[in-house]
Amino acid sequence: MSAGILLQVAQTLLAILLAPLLMGWVNQCRAWLQGRSAPPITQPYRSLRKLFHKDAVIAHTASPLFRFAPYMKFACMALAAGIVPTIANDLSFSPAADVIALVGIFALARVFLALAAMDIGTPFGTLGARRDMLVSFLAEPALLMVFFTASLISQSTELPIIVATLAHKAFAIHPSLAFAAVAFWMISVAENARIPVDNPGTHLELTMIHEAMILEYSARHLALIEWAGH
Repeated sequence: MSAGILLQVAQTLLAILLAPLLMGWVNQCRAWLQGRSAPPITQPYRSLRKLFHKDAVIAHTASPLFRFAPYMKFACMALAAGIVPTIANDLSFSPAADVIALVGIFALARVFLALAAMDIGTPFGTLGARRDMLVSFLAEPALLMVFFTASLISQSTELPIIVATLAHKAFAIHPSLAFAAVAFWMISVAENARIPVDNPGTHLELTMIHEAMILEYSARHLALIEWAGH
């Protein structure tokens, strides 16, 4: 097995296994800012383990799409973690690491989860799916513009080339990249369901988007969705 394939597998597994640890750190920072005692940084691992050991409860009106959507979302996020250059640029999936393809992977995961939320026909699921589509309608074109700003400098839409070009250029303050960084921060707030766009810690009808879409999920299906979100 070539070194490129080994690095590719290592990067993908590293991103999947350490993602809950990052979420644990985020939860700790939120608790400290709110003046509360912080949960253990490994709490997301415990929550996932508990969910995987539970029996799934599925509505009688659920179609196969409802059961398939969590696996599709997790697969899309794992693929995105694999093609984004993290530990090296010359990986086996480097030719597929195109910014347009990356945004398309995110959109595919969002569409499947939105369809699954509307599949059972509950008001909360439909409400959350419609709100999520509105957020994606605004966020995904902006995300493409952020990537295109960097691609115009590197003359390529491939992430490895963009990373290599910006890493080896002389340090310079590009106003376009500064504005793109601000836009990327705003997009990340929306995409990760954070305040003020969304509040993942509430079940109030007026303030939830992502949580409304996954209210009908439980056990392993909910664990896969949560893990993909991490």
